[in-house]
Amino acid sequence: MRVAAIVNQKGGCGKTTTAVNLSALLAREGSRTLLVDMDPQSHCAAGLGVPDHGIERTIADALLCDHSQPPRASDYLWEVARNLMLAPSSVSLAALEAPNGPLASRLDRDRRLARVLAAWQDQFDWCIVDCPPTIGLLSFNALRAADIVIIPVETGYFSLKGAEKQAEMMRTVSARFGRDIPFHILPTLVNDSRSLSRDVLAQLGKRFADSLLPFAVHEHDELREAASYGQAITEFAPTSAAAEEFTVLAQWLQKQTNTPSVLLEVEQTQLTSIETFAAVTMPAMNAWSASAVHDPTPSNGRTHGGSVNTSATDVAVSQRSAAATNTSAPVLAAPGRAADLVMRLRALADRSRQAATVGGGFGVRVSRNGIALFSQPSTPRALSVIGDFNDWNPHATPLLVSADGTRLEAAVTLAAGRHCYRIVVDGIETLDEFNLHRRGSTTDMGVNLIEVPEFLATHDACANVSGSEQGGQS
Repeated sequence: MRVAAIVNQKGGCGKTTTAVNLSALLAREGSRTLLVDMDPQSHCAAGLGVPDHGIERTIADALLCDHSQPPRASDYLWEVARNLMLAPSSVSLAALEAPNGPLASRLDRDRRLARVLAAWQDQFDWCIVDCPPTIGLLSFNALRAADIVIIPVETGYFSLKGAEKQAEMMRTVSARFGRDIPFHILPTLVNDSRSLSRDVLAQLGKRFADSLLPFAVHEHDELREAASYGQAITEFAPTSAAAEEFTVLAQWLQKQTNTPSVLLEVEQTQLTSIETFAAVTMPAMNAWSASAVHDPTPSNGRTHGGSVNTSATDVAVSQRSAAATNTSAPVLAAPGRAADLVMRLRALADRSRQAATVGGGFGVRVSRNGIALFSQPSTPRALSVIGDFNDWNPHATPLLVSADGTRLEAAVTLAAGRHCYRIVVDGIETLDEFNLHRRGSTTDMGVNLIEVPEFLATHDACANVSGSEQGGQS
C-alpha cells in the first residue's frame, strides 16, 4: 500500500473535497483504497454519507490501541463502496495531540498512524489521508507515513502566500525525517473567467515549476452539491467535468510508484522524537499560527457506540487523572517546545472559534427526505432563516439551540427544486457565510441557494423543529 497525504493549513482550499473524490476515483479505477480522516471535524464521513449513529470506532481509537497486536481493520473501518473503505474521525482526535493528551507521552507519538497502516498494508493498494488544518502530532503522523504529499492550493492571493509556506514546511520535514517526501501542488477552485485566478495560476507555475501538477481542479457546482448530499462525484455526477478532472488526478497518482513504500520500513527504522523536530522548525511554524487553527467543537453528533470500551477522549481524561493520583504514572517531565506550540495554537483557536468563515460543519445540508437543516455557530444573538419557503418572514423560522449546545439549528421541509435564502442576525439580513452556493450581482447582497433534487420526497408545508427533535437528521 502506498500513502498520499492531502495537506494544507489554509481552510477553504478544497482539501477534504480532494481527499474524498480522489479516493472515490481510485476505487472506481479498481484500486483497493483506504481513506483516513485525520481531521477532527470529520468531514470525510459527512461527504460520503456515512451516518453518525453508525460509527462505533474511529481512527482515534486505532491510534491508541495496543500495537503489540496488529489492529484488525474490520474493527475500525467503514465500507463506503466497492474498493473504498473509510477510517472515520471524531472530535476526540483533537484531545490526542493536546499537551497532556494520550499521544504526548508515547515514544512513538508521531509514528502511531504509520504502525496502524503497516498492519493493514496488504489489504489496500492506496491510502489517502485527509490531514487536519493544524500543525501538530496528527499532521506529523500523516507526514511520517506518507510516500507522497498533495497540497491543494486555491487560486487566490493569500493562497499563493500560503503555498510558499507549505513548500517550506515540506522541505523542513523532509530534512528532519532524513528522507525525501515528494510534494506536488494541485491548483483548485480554478475559474478561467477570473483574471485573478489566471494570474495566480501563472505565478504558481513560475514559483513551483518542479512541483506544480500539469492539471487542475476547476470550480464546479457539482462538487459542492455532491458534498451536500453526502456523495462523491463518482456517484453524484459520474460523467461531469469535475469527475473527469479527478480521474486525471487518480491516474497520475497511480503512476507514482517508483520508490518503495515507506510502510515497509516502519518497524525497522529508528526515528527522531517530535520535540527535536519541533525545536528545529519552530520559526517556520510560528509564521503559520494564524491559519493553523481549527474549531475543536464537534461538527456533528458523532458518538461512539456501546460496543466501544474506551474512547480516545476517555483515555485522555483517565491519563490526566492517573497522573494526578498516582506518583508512579508515566508523565512528561516538561512539556517541551512542541507542547508549548500546541498550547499557544489552542489558545488562538479558542479566540478564533467564532471568527472562522468556512468549516465547522455549519451551513445547510439537505437530507434524502427533503429536509434542509440550517446550522450556525452558537451565539447569544437572535438568528433566523428567511427564504422563498417562508415568504421571507424573519419570525417564521428561528434558529434554536441544538441538543449539545454548540450550534443554532432549524429544519425546514422543502419541495424539489432551487430555493433562495438568507440568514437574519438581530434583525439584519446577511448571507450564510458557510454556504458558497450563491446568486447575486455587484449591486445587491444576493442570496444563498439550496438545490433539492426531484427524487427527494416533497411536502407542501414547511416544518420548523429544534435541533434536539432533528438530532438524527443531517
